[in-house]
Amino acid sequence: MKIEILQSSHDKKSFNCGQEDLNRFLKQYASQHQKSGTSKTYVALDHENKVLGFYCLSSTSISFELIDESFTKRLPRYPLPSVVIGRFAVDLTTQGQGIGKYLLAHALRQVARVSQLIGVNFVVIHAKDQKAASFYQRFGFTALSSNPLTLIYPVNQIPV
Repeated sequence: MKIEILQSSHDKKSFNCGQEDLNRFLKQYASQHQKSGTSKTYVALDHENKVLGFYCLSSTSISFELIDESFTKRLPRYPLPSVVIGRFAVDLTTQGQGIGKYLLAHALRQVARVSQLIGVNFVVIHAKDQKAASFYQRFGFTALSSNPLTLIYPVNQIPV
């Protein structure tokens, strides 16, 4: 398995994660978002270039007031630059095989690379439901007390 930025040569037609909005995004909108600079989509591929899973990265900011006090030491009191991992999904045929964990590790490495070029304080996730939030919490993401489906991870804690 390999992970690449989405290209037209990748086979995304048969992708099905069980959530129609995520399937539709990959098949109809991911390339458009990439061309417009809105987000970049990374795909996990098998040896035949079939998409097994994907995630998107884009920039965002998070309000200082939303961050729990334990994370705000020495941070300025204005919106904090962040990267959001969005639209994260794994095909039903490969769920439970570690592809999600592998994609998340890849996403964090990409954010760590970005943080070498520009200021970034947090990785942000807007989980679809509690099951998704629990997945991210297993890897150290912390839910915001003001919104338990929004999770953060300090960039300075990403293992390199």
